[in-house]
Amino acid sequence: MSAVGIETYVLLFPNEEWSDDSTGANLDATVAQLSPNISFSQVIEDNIQSLSVKSVDRSGVASGLLYVPDLGRDDACYNISKEYIPANVTRQANLPPTDFTLIAIAPWINIECTRSFLDAARLDPNKAFLFYLPDNSTDKPPSSSSSVWDLQDGGSWKRNNMYPVYALPGEIGQQLVRQLALYSGNMTNVPYGHDISELPGVDPRDYVRLYTEIDTSNMTTLPTFWVMIVVVLAVLVVILGLTSGCMHWTQRRRRSSLKRRVERGEVNLEALGITRLTIPQALLDKLPVFVYRDESENIEAVSLDDGNETALVVVEENKPKATATSTVKRLSEPSSIDSAIVLPPEDAIVDISTDPDVELPHKFLPYAQPSCPICLDGYVSRVTEIRELPCGHIFHPECIDAYLGTNSSLCPLCKQCALPPGYCPVKITNGMVRRERNLRRLRHHVPTEDPEAAIRTGQTWNRMKAMSSRSKHARAAISLRELSTLEPPLTSPTTYVVLERPRPSLNYATSEGPRSTRQEYVAARVRELASRQTPIQDPDRRERPKWRSNLSKAFPGFA
Repeated sequence: MSAVGIETYVLLFPNEEWSDDSTGANLDATVAQLSPNISFSQVIEDNIQSLSVKSVDRSGVASGLLYVPDLGRDDACYNISKEYIPANVTRQANLPPTDFTLIAIAPWINIECTRSFLDAARLDPNKAFLFYLPDNSTDKPPSSSSSVWDLQDGGSWKRNNMYPVYALPGEIGQQLVRQLALYSGNMTNVPYGHDISELPGVDPRDYVRLYTEIDTSNMTTLPTFWVMIVVVLAVLVVILGLTSGCMHWTQRRRRSSLKRRVERGEVNLEALGITRLTIPQALLDKLPVFVYRDESENIEAVSLDDGNETALVVVEENKPKATATSTVKRLSEPSSIDSAIVLPPEDAIVDISTDPDVELPHKFLPYAQPSCPICLDGYVSRVTEIRELPCGHIFHPECIDAYLGTNSSLCPLCKQCALPPGYCPVKITNGMVRRERNLRRLRHHVPTEDPEAAIRTGQTWNRMKAMSSRSKHARAAISLRELSTLEPPLTSPTTYVVLERPRPSLNYATSEGPRSTRQEYVAARVRELASRQTPIQDPDRRERPKWRSNLSKAFPGFA
């Protein structure tokens, strides 16, 4: 921020009173620098102290005619300054009447005189001010923080003056002032005036004055410390902004991808332990509701063509056999069903839909759910209404609606999702994306032999559904006419034992105590089942410091 050099030399100006070239565009061409052989020249490259650098010329050079500011005759320093400044020193009245800029110079006598010189220079077109201590020292002046330069105004003089202020050694300053006194008059009074007047094109009436240039190029070629700090901060802000934008864009794509996979049924957020989900009542109302029918009321045994398998045909009462609802249950080992309970698997149920008079059976397994798993009340055949989930399990509508609507979206028995395809129950957040990606990476790196874990993956689940669908369509080719022609088995007669259905219970008692109404009992049972579930911590509601939360908002993706 300091000056690196000060050069002073003599310029020759034409007198505008007689020369037409002294004004206008030709003025710069007529001003000439005199040779140091016949004029004064001085170069200072060290021992320059910067006192104030406000409004420094950004071109790197502050230049102007050197002069001493005029003080008013009523100023207390007018007479004091006469001891340090010659009477014939160059002042503004001795300068050519042109629009050249100025460089002021004055001794630092005391606080009052310094203030007077600064105020006087503020009225002139100054580019800089040069001060010197009135001594014969050649050393560098004290630093700007020294008490020598204190004007007892808290340093406001450095901010109020719209030009830089520099300090010179006392001997150099006094030498410049003496030269100003020599080059203040006409041609005949300046040093080497006779030699100068004999130069070609020079008139004795021309001006010969001192001109000063202050080199501050170090301030423009190299950025200042604060400028470098601002540039570095700006670069960091741009880099952080681009990084944040890229991370927001990446997380947005990941959220959209996870939402599509949730809608296709490839990812179950609750089954993976990412977040707890519930099902709105509008979706619960779309689940099928049936009147429970005991399918063990009439059972007939038939034999297939190969004679090695036995099938059960359920026939409703008071209906012809040709139009009855039929469900075929295939048993691979007939000898193993003596005095046993028949519990066929789900893929053994055959839906016969080729005949328009045949009613489609339910998905639920006979003999598997004689009572509601939530309230534990038994179903009454042809009386109790049941709601069937996509997995095939059945419940009382009021029981399963309360459970799925307030507790979980998974079936209480098989933990299969009860949400319809193409529906995303929640807004996908960055925390859900991060937890799902971590679980997916864990499954890829850690081998597992759990078949249920493989079922949860989308591709395996889709393949299983496709295979099951093809198997059901193949079995549906068997018609009632073919079943009626089947011969009885060649094995010994088989006895089928049907479990007695539990009766509805009216004792509404839970672990929380007795309940007066069924509604209170069901609510208590739902709370009891919910308390047994493994708690799931919401990834977006973790307790962490505020600065980490703000950092995650600005840079999503960072844990």
